[in-house]
Amino acid sequence: MGLGTLLFLILFSSCYYDHPEASTPSDTVVSFSNDVQPIFNANCTVCHPSLVPNPNLSEGSSYPTLINDNYIIANDPDGSLLYQRLLGNPSIMPPTGSLPNSQIELIKNWIEQGALNN
Repeated sequence: MGLGTLLFLILFSSCYYDHPEASTPSDTVVSFSNDVQPIFNANCTVCHPSLVPNPNLSEGSSYPTLINDNYIIANDPDGSLLYQRLLGNPSIMPPTGSLPNSQIELIKNWIEQGALNN
């Protein structure tokens, strides 16, 4: 293989970062039970409620806790404490590192869609 061919392959080969992370279109209805709760189950319930009681993000308790304790303001992700914590304001949640952007966007879309218990 010639040097020119090698350079061509290096310059034009695909890279992981060439492909943007898939996100949920905002017009797709986001389901709390099918889309949001599984994110909590996979990333949050290790600490919430076992190590940190509030908010309780375990299945069956998370929705009423988020709504009744004002962690979520329906239709207002910027005013929602949960969403702000996912962005790192004032500190990132989960503390092990940020969720993938696609999951944060999914939660944002759910809040924008009225934070329904669906």
